Amino acid sequence: MNTYIKSLFVLLFATVGITSCEKDIDQTTMTNSVPPTVALSPASVTLTSAAAADTVEVISWSASDYGYSAAVNYTVEIAKAGAGFAGSQLVNTGSNRQLKYLGAVLNDLAIGQGIAPGSSGDLEVRIKSAISDSLFIYSPSSTLTVKTYQVEYPALLVKGGNSWVTPATRTNGFLLTSPDFNSKYEGYLNLPNADGWGGDALKLVSTSSGLEYGWGSSATTMSVGGGNLWFTPAPNFMKVNADISALTVNFTPVQFHVTGDHNSWNTSATPMSYDPVSKKLIATNVSLTAGKTFVFTANGGYDLSYKVNADNKIIYAGPPAWAGSNIPVPATGVYTVILDLSGGNGTYTYSIQ
Repeated sequence: MNTYIKSLFVLLFATVGITSCEKDIDQTTMTNSVPPTVALSPASVTLTSAAAADTVEVISWSASDYGYSAAVNYTVEIAKAGAGFAGSQLVNTGSNRQLKYLGAVLNDLAIGQGIAPGSSGDLEVRIKSAISDSLFIYSPSSTLTVKTYQVEYPALLVKGGNSWVTPATRTNGFLLTSPDFNSKYEGYLNLPNADGWGGDALKLVSTSSGLEYGWGSSATTMSVGGGNLWFTPAPNFMKVNADISALTVNFTPVQFHVTGDHNSWNTSATPMSYDPVSKKLIATNVSLTAGKTFVFTANGGYDLSYKVNADNKIIYAGPPAWAGSNIPVPATGVYTVILDLSGGNGTYTYSIQ
């Protein structure tokens, strides 16, 4: 919430008695405090991987004025436009009145604030000027327009247990990702084995820290350095969610279908099969009609489903938001419909061929 100190009152009363002469008395009078003014250079920036290590944005601001000399501490606050600075990125600069951003850092910040990779959006920037915990003012906010670029999201890589051979490097189909750059990871795994207790054994390895997450105190909890996780029943194609802060993991076997006008919106009539070579879900010989629509549904309902956003990109369409629009059919024909969930959350795509 914006907090403004409208004025600072300083009133000095002094009485001086002098028998031989009178002396003028200096007074500190009432003064309106002046907040900083932000300058963005530039006010709009297109970020690229080629400029990831370059300074691409300079935020500077004028000195605040409280009407008297004081040590001032500045904090830069950046949030997605319209959020009211909720969840803002905070950078304390001390007495310095300038902050420079490298391309990669600003790109991560913008994505973390909700500007999707490869898209444009606005960030709001303001400066908090403080001389104590209780005495501070904010600058007016300024708008920074940013176009982000696609990056590799932080990931948890699958490390197979019980001699299950998995890729040593980051590979689609063997990872969970965190598109918001936080502790929550999601992805879809095809688990081919039925080891031990009727499940598939594995660990999850962080690309950020190198930590290995394994068995916690139950099948849905994790610990650093624990034994193998067991996802049951297996073999299966599973949606997996892990939280490395809460140390929880959840897994659900899923069967996807193409549901739409072509099959009277029957959620089980057009199944998709997992292709172990491409690691994609495929439905063949699907007759679609121009102007009609379809969606991807799972397990016979819409609680786990995918539609498209305004940019025709796949988004989760289930509760609680029930977001997205039905996927339009561009031309009448018999198609192969493909849903690619192999790259982890934030990279899901579809195609009709």
